[in-house]
Amino acid sequence: MTTERKHRRGTLLLGILLLGVGLVLVLAPARSGAAGWLIALWPVFLICAGVVRVMGFAVERKPRSPLGGMLLIIVGVLFLAARFEPGLNALQVYGRYWMLLLFVFAGVELIRIYSHRHSEGPAPRIFTPLSIAVILLIVLTGVFANRAANKPSVLSALKLPGFLSGLRDSVVGDAYAFTDPTIVTTDIRPDVKVVINNSYGSVRITGGSSAVRATLVKGVRGWSETEARKIADRIHLVVNQTSDNVSVTTNRDQLAEQFTTDVQIEVPSSAIVTVIDSYGSITATGVQGGLIAKASYGQADISGIRGDVNLALTYSDASVSKVDGDVTVNGARRARLSNIAGALVLTASHGSVELRDITGPVHVDAPFSRIVAAGLSQASELKTQHASVDVSHAAELTIDAPNSDVRARDIDGDLRVSSSNSDLQFGSITGDLDVQAEQSSVNADDIRGAVSIETSHGEITVRNFYESVRAETSYRDVTLIAATEPAGDIEVENNHGLIKLVLPQSSRFQLDAETENGQIQPIGFNQLDQVTRNALVASLGSNGPIIKLRTSFKNIIIQAGAARQTQTTALAN
Repeated sequence: MTTERKHRRGTLLLGILLLGVGLVLVLAPARSGAAGWLIALWPVFLICAGVVRVMGFAVERKPRSPLGGMLLIIVGVLFLAARFEPGLNALQVYGRYWMLLLFVFAGVELIRIYSHRHSEGPAPRIFTPLSIAVILLIVLTGVFANRAANKPSVLSALKLPGFLSGLRDSVVGDAYAFTDPTIVTTDIRPDVKVVINNSYGSVRITGGSSAVRATLVKGVRGWSETEARKIADRIHLVVNQTSDNVSVTTNRDQLAEQFTTDVQIEVPSSAIVTVIDSYGSITATGVQGGLIAKASYGQADISGIRGDVNLALTYSDASVSKVDGDVTVNGARRARLSNIAGALVLTASHGSVELRDITGPVHVDAPFSRIVAAGLSQASELKTQHASVDVSHAAELTIDAPNSDVRARDIDGDLRVSSSNSDLQFGSITGDLDVQAEQSSVNADDIRGAVSIETSHGEITVRNFYESVRAETSYRDVTLIAATEPAGDIEVENNHGLIKLVLPQSSRFQLDAETENGQIQPIGFNQLDQVTRNALVASLGSNGPIIKLRTSFKNIIIQAGAARQTQTTALAN
């Protein structure tokens, strides 16, 4: 391939990609998240892939046939139509939009004909037996699908084997819901253990009943309500009871058809509940004996629980609130937890974590997940990577977040942060600040305890510090502004970066500053020699802290400023 052809092909691919992104942005539903509408409109990219293959055939004969690209476009069009018509089954979608497939086929055929080159032999004919057969196939199947979709009795009258009949109903049938009478289990202890096992449906648990009440709602697809009811009548709850235990499940394993089962359970408030569900949601409220849940490919919504909550999740989201006990969540994608009166242990990945008002200690390990937390009352540890962390109003806090931006403010205790390739921002820390980072910039304000920052290739700015400061970086500047006369030692180690230290005019200290290829510049301290030099050792007052400053190829500025109280008063005036 020549350079010109490569350039043309690259330009073509870029143009098609931009066209696909533009279509997605235009068609994206309002107020939808980026991930949500990308998932919802993925067929647009399938169509673009087909267009790329067809245009590749037209321009360079790569691929050698446009057939594959045409099939990609057709499949993408059908899936996109189904996205915009969620109430239609597959047969109804095809019956309504089969004309689009005819237009796609005609367009590809025109491209094949008009892109023909003399070197490839005789010009192709407009109509060939194959093209006529394809046109007839699209027209006949489209008309049949349209008629069958409008008259369900056409296919429902067909006598098919069990497998084909079930496939027909699940793909092109309508959905019907049937509710069984409630099963009531009495003569049980208040602290009875209730076990619910369900799949392909939701489980809703409500505490406060004097007995165990179970209701089953069945969702069945069929060409008619009569046909669907025949299947629904064979689906029922299976309840086993002892004086201490009640188990609730369905007879799904005895049936071959596809259907959904939604289970609604009322239990005594003090019951101990265990629920297992897959491909559905778990909702529980009002339980006081504790809850254990295992969910796969669904969601767990838990609230108003007195007792411990333990969630084992697989490709599932979790929402937990108002729990008077410890909470353990394993394997979540997106997790939202609030008003937890006990400890929290959470593992998640490739999603997001939101925490609000957690009374007990917190441990979160959530790689590739954005973490937002507020109101952490006890010592907490947050871990992630390749994401971000935003924390406010917390007690003692440890954050381990490589390749992640970190923001923490209003921390009533020590703050320890480990990160890399990031932007770190801290404010209003009552305890010590300890930062270990690589290629990260650090900006801190109002730090009441000792400050220790070690980074590289990142700027360090610390405003309004009160205790000792130790800072180390390279190829960026270090700026330290004291709130009051420093009460601890200050040490700065920089490489190829400027150092600026601002202290109150009345400060006492012992200075040891040196720069290899720069100058020492005292500003406002009349006691210091004003002659610039690359090394300066001096003392102001007695019994002051030691200030040691080292850099290379940049200057060191020691500037006299006002204390924070004086600055605040002046601003108010």
